[in-house]
Formats: sequence, structure tokens, C-alpha cells
Amino acid sequence: MKIRVIATTLALTGALALTGCSASTPDLKPTETATASASATPKPTKDPVLLPNGSAKDNLYYFTWVIEKTLAADPAADSYAVAQAVGAAGFDPATVQFTFSRTAAGLAADTSEVAVQFGGQCVIGQFGPVAPKVISRVLPVLATGGCLLGTEVQSLG
Repeated sequence: MKIRVIATTLALTGALALTGCSASTPDLKPTETATASASATPKPTKDPVLLPNGSAKDNLYYFTWVIEKTLAADPAADSYAVAQAVGAAGFDPATVQFTFSRTAAGLAADTSEVAVQFGGQCVIGQFGPVAPKVISRVLPVLATGGCLLGTEVQSLG
């Protein structure tokens, strides 16, 4: 449990540090002004869908969207409810793993993780009170055959 907390904290700290990075604005003459630029990644106008023949990376946006939609509908949803939503969204429920949303002492966990195997890789999402948004990524399947490590990892399958 302690290793999971440390690993989660390091991952979250790294992700938060990256969100603070930005390109510098060139020096402007006193008469010039900077203008806001459009977002580099436009949001789709319709809901994303599962791409069964796509890769894990191709489905990362859909996976993240499912988690965000679940949490928007119920901000108090626990990791089990989010894992069920991922399984119901077309991902193989037998490969869905998740961590508890509460500690052994009954306190809310800082973050929770939900993961699913897809296309020989793991799609992992992290969310919770200390995460400003859903953080997701694609990583290799672990040597153990799963996506998450620890004694607290649960599975839908």
C-alpha cells in the first residue's frame, strides 16, 4: 500500500509538473500585443466511440471520456462504479482492474486507478480528489499479466 501511494504520488506530481510547462512568448515591442491561440487539439463535436479494431492508443480518448462522463454524472462515484462503466462501454470486463476508492481506515483515497487491457497494452486512468482531471495513459502489460500492481487491486473479471 505504501509503495502504491508513493508511486501514485510520483506519477501525479510528474503529470502536474508537465501541465505547468508552456512555450515562452517572444519579446514584444511596446506597441504589440499577444493574442490567444486556439487549442492545438480540437474537441470532437460528437461523442467518441470504441474502435474495436484500433490500438490502445486509438482508444485512449474514448476510455478517458467514459471515466469523465461517469464522474460528471456522479462526482461521488467510486472506482468500482467507474470500472463497471468502462466494462459497459465496450471494453472487455474480464480485463478491467481497479484500486479501492477508500483506504483500510475508511478514508477517501487521494486517487484511484482503473485500467483495462486492450490490443496487448494497458489503458490506465487515474482520478480522485487530488487529481485536477482524469489522467490517462497507455502502458505495457505487466509481467504478471495485469495492468495494476498491489494487494489492493481488484478485478471485474
